Amino acid sequence: MISLRRHVLTLVAVFLALAVGVVLGSTSVATSIRDAVVDREETTAGQLEAAQRELGQSRLANDRLGALAGDLTPAVVDGRLVDRPVLVVVAPGASAEDVDAVTEAISLAGGIDAGRIRLTDRAVDPEADSELAALVANLPIGDSPAGDADMGAQLGTALGRAGLLRGEDAEPHLDDEDRATVLTTLADAEMIAYEPGTIRPGQLAVLVTGPGVDEAAAVRSASLARTLDSEGAGVVVASAIGAGAGQDAVLVLRSSGQEDASTVDNAGTAAGRLATVLALAEQLERGQGDYGLRHDATAAAPSLPPAQTR
Repeated sequence: MISLRRHVLTLVAVFLALAVGVVLGSTSVATSIRDAVVDREETTAGQLEAAQRELGQSRLANDRLGALAGDLTPAVVDGRLVDRPVLVVVAPGASAEDVDAVTEAISLAGGIDAGRIRLTDRAVDPEADSELAALVANLPIGDSPAGDADMGAQLGTALGRAGLLRGEDAEPHLDDEDRATVLTTLADAEMIAYEPGTIRPGQLAVLVTGPGVDEAAAVRSASLARTLDSEGAGVVVASAIGAGAGQDAVLVLRSSGQEDASTVDNAGTAAGRLATVLALAEQLERGQGDYGLRHDATAAAPSLPPAQTR
């Protein structure tokens, strides 16, 4: 028969063994966890280093391709817009740097600067719709837009008649006095801004817009662009790729399936500015395309015509 003392000693031995086992087991688990964490940290650090290296290589490649596009632009665009007046329309949110660069590229192609008209925030503000509609209805622009036309189409009609040449014969829509009245009235109402004496009728127009604007402004700019296209010989809408969550006129035009105005989504790069000039030249032949780097672009730039054989 087991004595009480031996029974107590046995229980103590069992519990001691269990305690030792727990300590040894926890030490082993802790060691395994530590090793796993170290391995994971080393793996993550390696992946991060590889990602940074790949990003650096991509940036270097992008910079070199951009430099190449910039170097090639003068030769590629030379003479493609010679003696063609081009009106630049600037939508809210557009970068001044992008606008200047696009204007310079047009000049390299031989295009004539027909002036720059900036759309104000009021021009795309729904709260100013009634005032804008009343202004357009009383402007000397000839046939007024349809009564159910949206505000983008109404403003586009007024600007197209005052700032563009007719597509069919490259003649002005209005005489100089009426053109001045339209532009001055819109400027006095703070719908547009421009430097007096710098606007002449353009045969083509480029609308430079910013990325990530609100939906209402994007829709209005897109409608204005389509209307300008119908009033002149062609329009290109150019925007820079942005990280914003908003929309832009390029996205609206592409998603609508329209085949009138051309679009360029990377106007903030040398390649995008090259594409913008080539798209303007393509519009003269009534061609149309969606160019740039977004998934909904059909190509990086319009195809060049075949070289002439000697």
